[in-house]
Amino acid sequence: MQNKWVVIDDKKTEARLRLFCFPYAGGGANVYKRWNDYLPDSIELACIELPGRGRRINEPSIRQKDILVGTLKKAIIPYLEEKPFCFFGHSMGALIAYELIQSLNKDEGLLPKYFFPSAHRAPHIPRSTNKKTYDLPDEALIQRLRELDGTPEMILNNTELLNLVLPIMRADLQICETYQFSTENNSIPVPITAFSGLNDKNVSVESMEEWSSLTNRSFELMRMEGDHFFIHQYEQLIVQQIAEKLELSAV
Repeated sequence: MQNKWVVIDDKKTEARLRLFCFPYAGGGANVYKRWNDYLPDSIELACIELPGRGRRINEPSIRQKDILVGTLKKAIIPYLEEKPFCFFGHSMGALIAYELIQSLNKDEGLLPKYFFPSAHRAPHIPRSTNKKTYDLPDEALIQRLRELDGTPEMILNNTELLNLVLPIMRADLQICETYQFSTENNSIPVPITAFSGLNDKNVSVESMEEWSSLTNRSFELMRMEGDHFFIHQYEQLIVQQIAEKLELSAV
């Protein structure tokens, strides 16, 4: 089974669990392409590919959180019913994964065995500023992307590549910057281990610790050296820690 939302490059028929990974703003399924090098055979990697990037580059990006989560939920359910699963999401990916968990729990009675949010403040914590960047003029948005230090200079200096990247970034930033936490959201009966960058200028360790209030199960915060994109610097360590948590919890 394969659809355009879920990318499984290394199919492990004997795996006891699927790890679904949700990309950060502007990213695609290829963000996690090397994780298979570090995962044990018992865990199958499933990467989420959002419209407008990667293998779906010709599709328009989705700019509304509710539409994105609702459409993704319909596409992912068949994979969730096959075997136990857990979610990992970095930055925007953590937010989308959290909202998907809420929707799955409410409407389908489905829950991941574990949730790993990374580099995104707990969603009930307001943004530190109301300033919007998704509707900035191109030059100002490019400067903002340069400040975030997550987009290679070879892209920021290439007009042709920017024509592809900027619409994706605007859509993703709009989802993040217009997000409103719903008071209907309840704590989830899922253990959470969060990952935080000690030098992340955009997401404080304190705001990551607040994920603890969104679960009625166990919580742990893993503090990583590095900035907002520590995920690339410490891929192997992060994957090993995820695998260890899943093994210790007998998932």
